[in-house]
Amino acid sequence: MFRDKKYAHPLMSALGRLGEALESLNRSNPERFGTIPQIQLLVCNKKTGRPGNLALGFLGFPKAKTDRMTKQQLDTIVSATHGRSFKYRRWPYVLKALGLKPVPLKLPPPESILPKISEIERRARGEGEDHKRLKLFLAENPKKIGVRSKSKGDTEVLLLSGDRLDVSFRSGEQWIAVEVKGENSPEADLVRGIFQCVKYKIVMATQLRYEALSSGSYLQLADPKVIFACACAVPAALRKFAQPLNIEIRSDLVVPDWFKPNKEAI
Repeated sequence: MFRDKKYAHPLMSALGRLGEALESLNRSNPERFGTIPQIQLLVCNKKTGRPGNLALGFLGFPKAKTDRMTKQQLDTIVSATHGRSFKYRRWPYVLKALGLKPVPLKLPPPESILPKISEIERRARGEGEDHKRLKLFLAENPKKIGVRSKSKGDTEVLLLSGDRLDVSFRSGEQWIAVEVKGENSPEADLVRGIFQCVKYKIVMATQLRYEALSSGSYLQLADPKVIFACACAVPAALRKFAQPLNIEIRSDLVVPDWFKPNKEAI
């Protein structure tokens, strides 16, 4: 959007006004609101995964200073800021003060979904043909899910946690994992898949840190990312649930009839 000034400038103005409104509420009644996190900073650049450096002025960092910061320093600041937004417990008071109402998500309750997930886990023996075929197709065709990789992906990659990634694209600068679900995956399996993606992202970040320390370099060069790739449609409520978790969803994926995986990958 920021490449088009017609849309970029109004968006920047709206986010700035929101930040100013939250600061005003903080000053007006600190006992009621505490310290309201700058929730507008959840709006991030798709490429960097961060808000613009100018927006970090709401956190007390002048742009002249943030422009000199490293990528890792900026990621640390933004990650902490996002964490405060999710942990803040007084959002209902903020919404009421602004004359707004929360938008509910029609998600299946845990008590109804957990038994189904348990049944999926109990029956999980091997993988279905559609799941395997989609996994191998994406490993050889990363552009289908927006992954820029010079090489094909690896499948069934073992993590230090004992988990396995369906597909992994790893280089010196990036590490992208892909969790795959077939066309017949029920809603319970899609819920499970989102939680798997959250787990993998944390485990990958921890493993990168472990690898850096064990090698003596102390530098975590790669940036972990997880994509949820589904052959079926993903309900809108689940998409909205996954969005603030930074889980990218690609759905309704189709493997062409002409595709034949490499023999080495089978």
